[in-house]
Amino acid sequence: MRIESIEISNFRQYQKLQLKFCKLPGHGDLHIILAKNGVGKTNVLNAITWCLYNSEMHLGDKYTACEKLNNKYVQELRDSLPEDGNAIGEASVRLLLSSDDSSEKVRFQRVGRFNVTHAAVVPVNSKFTIMHYVDGEWNSIETEEDTLALVKKHVPEEIHEYIFFDGEHLDAYFKAGQAVNVRNGIEELTQAKILEKAENAFNAYLTGVLSPQLSKSSDKDISSAQIELDGIQDAIDYSSAAIYEYTTQINACDNEIANFDSVINGHVNVSEKTTRLKTVEGLIDEYKVKIDKQNAKIMTFVREYTQYFAMYSSIKSLFQYIKEQDKHGKLPPRIDKFLLDSIEQHKHCCVCDQPLSDHSFNFIEELKKELEVSSETSALLNKTVVLLRQYLSNITTYKKKRDLLLSELAELKASYDGLMEEERQINVYLMSIPNTDEISKAIEQKKEFRKTRDEIVAKRGVEEAHKNDLEEQYSAQEKKLKSLIEKNQQLEKVNAQSEYCKKCRNIIKQTRLDLLSECRAEMEKETFEMFNSLLWKKDAFSKVEILEDYNFRLLDNYGFQTLGSCSAAERALLALSFTLALQKVSMHDSLLFIDTPIGRVDSDNRLNFVETLCRISNSKQVILTFTPTEYDSSVSAALADKHSTFHTLTISDGITTII
Repeated sequence: MRIESIEISNFRQYQKLQLKFCKLPGHGDLHIILAKNGVGKTNVLNAITWCLYNSEMHLGDKYTACEKLNNKYVQELRDSLPEDGNAIGEASVRLLLSSDDSSEKVRFQRVGRFNVTHAAVVPVNSKFTIMHYVDGEWNSIETEEDTLALVKKHVPEEIHEYIFFDGEHLDAYFKAGQAVNVRNGIEELTQAKILEKAENAFNAYLTGVLSPQLSKSSDKDISSAQIELDGIQDAIDYSSAAIYEYTTQINACDNEIANFDSVINGHVNVSEKTTRLKTVEGLIDEYKVKIDKQNAKIMTFVREYTQYFAMYSSIKSLFQYIKEQDKHGKLPPRIDKFLLDSIEQHKHCCVCDQPLSDHSFNFIEELKKELEVSSETSALLNKTVVLLRQYLSNITTYKKKRDLLLSELAELKASYDGLMEEERQINVYLMSIPNTDEISKAIEQKKEFRKTRDEIVAKRGVEEAHKNDLEEQYSAQEKKLKSLIEKNQQLEKVNAQSEYCKKCRNIIKQTRLDLLSECRAEMEKETFEMFNSLLWKKDAFSKVEILEDYNFRLLDNYGFQTLGSCSAAERALLALSFTLALQKVSMHDSLLFIDTPIGRVDSDNRLNFVETLCRISNSKQVILTFTPTEYDSSVSAALADKHSTFHTLTISDGITTII
């Protein structure tokens, strides 16, 4: 959809203004609005968002901003008022959107009513109406549900900031708070918040309704077990939050380390060394993980064999006793009853295949009678012997397993030590080359951040191990509670509801996480493809990454994070690429309305950025607002004959009009 026209009446600086955006044949769908600061460029955006969403999205400070009603219009109303009188003033905005072929049109109109006195202007209400043109006819939209559906279809509020936005903020989009911007975009795109609300609803029902019924049960065992289970769950939630926070801190360290890498790598004759350094650092991190895992395996092994050795004397004595009793015929016979049944049925010996005599038959019958008494005991005994033999066998393999584990750990540590030495030598080399002050400082700061990162990684590892233990405790406690409830028929229904809620919650949670993961991957791909296609500096970057905590990374061809060292123009273009990717993935391939698009772009890159916007206008409508300072001779020349409409706004006596 594209904007065909905007009509503004008595809204802020505008008493009567109409802007039309027709597309000329042979031109891009590019439209320019030129106005000095203070004339009301940004308020065109505010008029649009107020009309669509009943909210001005681009006010500097909504608490100190004046009322929407035009000041001159207000004064005209007051001039005709008696001392204690009042009048009703109206502001309106009408927005006409149409499909590219004009087969479908939607006319949005909002009329705001205000009570005007000599002392104040007070909003009364606003009325929102929609007319829908399809199949050659205009139809009024009557129901609120249909109204919201049409807004959501063409200009959804959830992604409005990716349709109408302030170019002044493009440069800062991936600076402070970048993760929030990216998270908001992806969560709105996937509607993940709806799933999160459903997940929270199940949690609320579990913790607020079902769990209290169990914890307040007259059965003290059940009540105690439920309270303990709830406590474990709280601990798991706390641990999960801590792990997420540690991950966020690690990613922040990675960004700082990447910035220092950019500084180091930016000097002559160090590219090869810094590339190898990055590889070595990556390997060091890998070996740290491997060593931690090997240590964990050794600790598990030690705990296991501690039990074996503690019970060794008793197990060996018991095994010897059983063997001794069996030797003297004091244990039940280990004869398979089914084998005897088979011999009796076929009337032949299974060993010599000779026919059985009457005496043999009688003997078999006697054995079967004995087995009726002893078979259960014999089976249990056989099982016990097998387990005892297994215990004793494990003891004999202790030394071999221990030596193997320690040998593997030694190899890992040797490789790790070798990598640490190589890292040290590379850093020594880097600090010895010219421009040592800047590089040395960057190397030292990088070391500090890597040290901090390692400490946080260790903390996260401890927390993850703790969480795993808690989850095992939760599982065991859950089984215990379930067993207790099964003995209490009155609580079976509550438990069944609880189990169902948990399953639903877990399914929704996993669906949400899978959806976000898939969306991040798709947004990475689309953003980079868009960025690379629009970028004037080709082959400078290799990849866009959106991490689990929604931190954004732009990697160069060596794999270094480069976002911090990008120019303002490149960051603005990256934010624009993210916006276009979001529109594409969301299937809302809408227009772009950008206020002051090159306000933060340096003079060297302005023309490149403007030309990029021109290329975008070949596939979608692009409306740009400029100040005369921004729209200098070079920009004007670059856009000559490329725009379909050009509107110049001026202000006189507080009223903005078209020249």
